[in-house]
Amino acid sequence: MPSLILTGHACTGKTTFAKLLRERALNHKSKLIQNVFIVNEQSARPDKTLRECYSTSTEEKLTRSALKNEFDMHVGKEKTLVVLDSMNYIKGFRYELHCISKASGGKHGVIWLICNEEVAKKVE
Repeated sequence: MPSLILTGHACTGKTTFAKLLRERALNHKSKLIQNVFIVNEQSARPDKTLRECYSTSTEEKLTRSALKNEFDMHVGKEKTLVVLDSMNYIKGFRYELHCISKASGGKHGVIWLICNEEVAKKVE
């Protein structure tokens, strides 16, 4: 089944958009999607806060690895949409996710979320 990768800077509304996608997919009249998994730092590394996940380069690598493993675990399940809600700003990482998705036989998309820089700084 399909997977979506949300990418963008901090405070651009990725999590809000992911929740909206989940709600819309589950309530769609076609009922093609019956489950939605939102993969994020909280689900991939529940023992760490968001700031701890990116505090050092080593922690960031561990976080990306955990996100990729969580994504791989859910992608390809029947009637399931997987939404990866993280910064995902590294092109090579997004390509690895693309390869995982294609290997499972599912469709794959990347959504860039952008907002005004001043708005993001206010929220952050």
